[in-house]
Amino acid sequence: MKFRLLDLGRIEYDEGFPLAGGGVSTASEPSPLAARRTVAIIGALIEHPKIGPVLFDAGAPPNFKELWPPIVQELFAITSYEPEHHLDAALEAAGYGLEDIKAIVLSHLHLDHAGGLEFFRGRDIPIYVQGDELRNAFYGVATGEDLGAYIPHYLDFSFNWQPLDGDEIELFEGFHLYRLPGHTPALQGLRMNLANSGTFFLTSDQFHLADNYAGPQPLGWLLRDYAAWWRSYRKVTTLADRTGRGSGSATTPTCWPSSGVRSAGTERQRLSSQFGLRWT
Repeated sequence: MKFRLLDLGRIEYDEGFPLAGGGVSTASEPSPLAARRTVAIIGALIEHPKIGPVLFDAGAPPNFKELWPPIVQELFAITSYEPEHHLDAALEAAGYGLEDIKAIVLSHLHLDHAGGLEFFRGRDIPIYVQGDELRNAFYGVATGEDLGAYIPHYLDFSFNWQPLDGDEIELFEGFHLYRLPGHTPALQGLRMNLANSGTFFLTSDQFHLADNYAGPQPLGWLLRDYAAWWRSYRKVTTLADRTGRGSGSATTPTCWPSSGVRSAGTERQRLSSQFGLRWT
């Protein structure tokens, strides 16, 4: 099995979203600077020896300016989305076309992870996501209770949805999915053991920044369930301890070079050196 990260653009937001207490005022600093973070939007292409090319997360749609609500674009501004960041171009740079993808696995259904399903409209590719995540996304859009994080254009009955149910699932041989609620009700991470490069754990938005994992410091306004986030954190660290030391995230890839577990995640601000690399 082999994999590489896909550079799908950059997004900017207030530091209070990824970090609990980010930018909070205090008695001694009542008007702190409103810091902003620019981070990468990523996907991953996994070359599975039996299944073929598998996509993990799909990024944003090419016409996000038309599809995303204005308030979302104000809060989560895509600051870089050049032609090479489009999913089809990123796959082409890796030597594949959209038609080559055999399966799509989504960590969760937020618009910057699932919006790129637009590229696969009309194709009968299986899309694997946790069932509770799928139910929550459809409900959140239908009622308007979570409209914005989830939006209607990709929550479409015509896609070949394949809901999963379980805390740990070996979807394909050596392709392990772990339920990591907190950021959403049923976010899932991916662990792979590679023959030459060791273990990688793509934990998606469980960790947006290195501080979330290393602090540890929970997410800020991006957090849906505080207690669940801590349980997911302990699950990741326990799994990391079993195979080495380290972890990471799939919307936020970085490697921990000193660890037995290589991590595609945890710091989206340090990615440029990793795009284009292929781990085996």
